[in-house]
Amino acid sequence: MSAAGPSAAPRQEATTFWTGARVAEALRERRRSVPNTDLVFTGIATDTRAIPPGSLFVALKGERFDAHEFLADAVAKGAAGLVVSRADIAAPPGVPVFIVDDTLQALGDLARFRRRAWGGRVIGVLGANGKTSTKELLRAALGQKLQVHATEGNFNNLVGVPLTLFALPDRADVAVIEMGTNTPGEIARLRAIVEPDISVITSIAEEHLEGFGDIAGVLEEELAGVVGVKTAVVPASQPEVGEGARGKAAHVVSAGIEEGDLHATRWGVEPDGLGWLEVAGVEVRPPARGVHNLRNAMLALAVARELGIPMADAARGIAGMRVPPMRVNWEQLGAATLINDAYNANPGSVRAALELLAQAGKGRQRVAVLGSMLELGTHADRLHREVAETALQHGIEIVAGVGDMAHALEKIGPADGRTITAPDVDALWAALAPRLSPDAVILLKGSRGARLERLVPPITAWAAAGGAGDATGAGPSLSSPAAPSSH
Repeated sequence: MSAAGPSAAPRQEATTFWTGARVAEALRERRRSVPNTDLVFTGIATDTRAIPPGSLFVALKGERFDAHEFLADAVAKGAAGLVVSRADIAAPPGVPVFIVDDTLQALGDLARFRRRAWGGRVIGVLGANGKTSTKELLRAALGQKLQVHATEGNFNNLVGVPLTLFALPDRADVAVIEMGTNTPGEIARLRAIVEPDISVITSIAEEHLEGFGDIAGVLEEELAGVVGVKTAVVPASQPEVGEGARGKAAHVVSAGIEEGDLHATRWGVEPDGLGWLEVAGVEVRPPARGVHNLRNAMLALAVARELGIPMADAARGIAGMRVPPMRVNWEQLGAATLINDAYNANPGSVRAALELLAQAGKGRQRVAVLGSMLELGTHADRLHREVAETALQHGIEIVAGVGDMAHALEKIGPADGRTITAPDVDALWAALAPRLSPDAVILLKGSRGARLERLVPPITAWAAAGGAGDATGAGPSLSSPAAPSSH
């Protein structure tokens, strides 16, 4: 079975757009052999698990799969045409085969063709942290006046972005496309597919350093997303981003809570972590918590202003935005509070989460449960140590760690008993549960490989019991198959 890219691809409406002639035109730079066909394809597919009848199937090849091995399955499930990179493919009669040099590149070519034919405005969202939250803020802010098509889930790579563009409905006014990277050059390739009118860089922080080397490499990679665009919207809190964008984008707009071309006249954060802004006389209240999400909201407001959306309309949309799961997900469990921010982690996002915990948990027992931050290369030990030091400097009452974060805490942990370390989450919960106060504010933050969300059931059970007792009977075993190592 082909498993190219993320599962549950964005739904494409049945269409008559993809004629054989348009497919041939889209693939003209990559094609080695093009059939003469007048077929009309209903859409583009990359996964044999879900092929709408009449689709054109693009056979991708990855490190652990090769969809060329499943072409018969693809045709049996409804593929009406194939895009392949092997000349020895024999398809059933009536199934045209487009032979190209590289099927992943061909997928991008098809997506760019669709983007150009649609012709609407595209907002590209990139950066080390906050992409998904900013994308949802944009969807909400623009959606008050415009029909918005936006990235769903984690479809932000060289497979997911094309699938998002294929799902573009003709009636959409604007597309908000999230673009991610873990390899040098990936953002430049995505920008060439998406051709954004406005590119938003949310932040620059240490991420995927195995590929980028250092934070200067991260900045260089993300700045590739603004090359040639009409407008770059950048965080005013990181002036180096704006400096790097000038000369690459035709116009640069900075936005921030206290500085920038667009900034708040007043702002604040409530005890529950929810913040508010006053911008151009309009109150803005994002439902996403933390100061970092106020900064993300300012980026969304800057884009809305560029597109002519009145501030009051943008603010009303933002107030109703949907908050992505496991990204500062705040849940009251009896007297205790759980902040589930376990979707991913790099040093920048962990610092932001610790800042939220330190602010919102004042007067109560604050507990930071931290997992490993992955893909940091040779900088991993130093960055885990620096983040552990940040947690302790915030005055957080308990700092618990597993994996690389446990090793860092063991090296620097004070002798006052504020740190807890364990080899895995089972042992961590056993050590942590007896020390929790019934009204504790508990933060979960780690890379996906740490899977700290496994602590949610025992924390919920502990809270339901009034925050009393120890790990015994507090919930099911946390043991599970090995977690994936992706960031």
